[in-house]
Amino acid sequence: MTTIKLAGAAWSFVGASLSESAAIWQALGIEAMDLMAVPGGLLDSREIERDPEGQARRVTGAGLPLNNLLYFFGDGFDDRPVNSVDESVRAANRETFKRVLQFCKAARISSVLVLPGVEQAGITHEEALKLSAAAMNDLAALAAAEDVLFLFEPHVESVLESPFETLTFMQQNPALRIVLDYSHFMAQGYDPGTVDPLGPYAGHVHLRHSCNGKLQARWDDGELDLHAVVEVLEAADYNGYLTLEYEHDPWMDCDQVDVMTETIKMRDEMRHLLPADAAWRHGHGG
Repeated sequence: MTTIKLAGAAWSFVGASLSESAAIWQALGIEAMDLMAVPGGLLDSREIERDPEGQARRVTGAGLPLNNLLYFFGDGFDDRPVNSVDESVRAANRETFKRVLQFCKAARISSVLVLPGVEQAGITHEEALKLSAAAMNDLAALAAAEDVLFLFEPHVESVLESPFETLTFMQQNPALRIVLDYSHFMAQGYDPGTVDPLGPYAGHVHLRHSCNGKLQARWDDGELDLHAVVEVLEAADYNGYLTLEYEHDPWMDCDQVDVMTETIKMRDEMRHLLPADAAWRHGHGG
């Protein structure tokens, strides 16, 4: 039977330390946590590059099993993208990624997520996609050698924004897996049904309510059929984590909802829908 487990994003609770975020998720009954590393952030990607083992010792003290690392090579989408036209940037990313894998192994993090890159000045969209494919297949091979799952996330403002183009890309690059996040497609006006064919390519899942024009929506405004999402994942025999990813961030107006309120609503609904729900109720006296 497909077993889907809930995790929480460490970046959901702005201002909280990693230990505080872990404690919040534990209080909510969530069994694992995803990390995000950005330059100068709570988990600093430059510090991981400098001292992967030391940073791993730091995060493993947070008090909750760690499942996935979202890693930014640079500041924002345009800084050090994986599909940079500059060969020296791609080479630097590759060397950095080796250090990231050391961190993941030491912290017992089973998967690492990077972004697929952006449109590049001076080349066509198709050429930008080819650079992205080449770079990510290379990184995926490095990760596989270390028994870490490499993932990328098609997202708004990336070189892969369309579910149709993403599906074609996955068919052409069978060694790759994605983080499936319906919200990035729905915010652009795509119907959730157009995203469903990406289910078999999911190595991880992010979840929040969304609708046309809103990357992150309140419960009553959300247009995602959560029951259908679970059916898609079950049909794909998905056995990974489903991470609750509400966040308070001005980007894409993601600061317009109450993170805790929406997270609890989503948690409760997913406990009702997921196959593991009965086991959870039994273990918690419900």
